[in-house]
Amino acid sequence: MVTVAQIQEEIKQIRASGDVAPPNTWISSSSIKKKDKKYTYYRLLKADYDHRTKSGKPKNKMVSYLGSADSEKYLEMKTAIERRNQIEKLLKQLEKIEQQANMANQPSKRELHQPALTTLVMELITQVQTLQTEIQELKQQLSSTHK
Repeated sequence: MVTVAQIQEEIKQIRASGDVAPPNTWISSSSIKKKDKKYTYYRLLKADYDHRTKSGKPKNKMVSYLGSADSEKYLEMKTAIERRNQIEKLLKQLEKIEQQANMANQPSKRELHQPALTTLVMELITQVQTLQTEIQELKQQLSSTHK
């Protein structure tokens, strides 16, 4: 059986291996046909929960243009999303282990309603990473406007 320490170490290794995509982001593609040739371009989108469609679903907001399938930005973001998905899967395993431990310790009603501390910490780390990415993008935009 996998231990909490092993899962936490694996999450740490994944984070150390490179960038991790922000939550609620995905890669979208669009194709254009020019002179009997098909060109496919990719962009990073995120769910914008502040703005919703008429049906109530979050609107999509473009985060960045990634280029074609062989571009470095596209390949890096694809890997970053894979890392994020691996971490989310491991966090679910951690939560399951913590729930089993809580059940074994016969938790009170109050404990059943509190989210697992590990999940909260990981969510905060993800939010900080998202903010860091947004700050970096703003810095790039500012530096490009000053040129």
